[in-house]
Amino acid sequence: MALGAFILVVVGAAGACVVAFVNTGAEPELRVALAEIEPGVPRFEPITSWGADDDQFTYGIWVTQIARVGTRAYFSRDVNSGCHIQWRATEQVGAVTGVFRDPCSGSLYDLGGGAIGGPATRDLDTFDVEARPGVVVIDFSVLHIGDCRADADPDEPICNPPDGTTTRSVPRNTALPNDFARR
Repeated sequence: MALGAFILVVVGAAGACVVAFVNTGAEPELRVALAEIEPGVPRFEPITSWGADDDQFTYGIWVTQIARVGTRAYFSRDVNSGCHIQWRATEQVGAVTGVFRDPCSGSLYDLGGGAIGGPATRDLDTFDVEARPGVVVIDFSVLHIGDCRADADPDEPICNPPDGTTTRSVPRNTALPNDFARR
């Protein structure tokens, strides 16, 4: 009798774990506790189902809080090279200290996601962020394409024109295609 109850508990617990595992990532959202986001210091949240760049850096979302702006969420893949962008807290570009850098092409972006150097044709792509008590919820079902740089080449990857809203639906639970959000 006790063995039967033990087996039932183990099978039930295993079933709960399977359900929890199957449901992981089912909703295209990411929840980050506000206490885990230090203002001015981006936090990387990997989304493993999106795959990785050639150097095996997993793609994901950079989450940051910016004074007087709020919380922002950026796609971690550079549009031109397809490489994972990295936060460089001490790197200085002009009057800006702390930049996102694409190690493959040299594109540079400030904390606000604006393209400030290199071959970047647009600002960083973003996701919608909703502030809730003690947490931010990032909806990663739709990617908002970054704004065009003033000197952007129209034959280069897409960008968001002035007064425009260019978006792409993000594929769910699969590696992103190499040309995702580039055309």
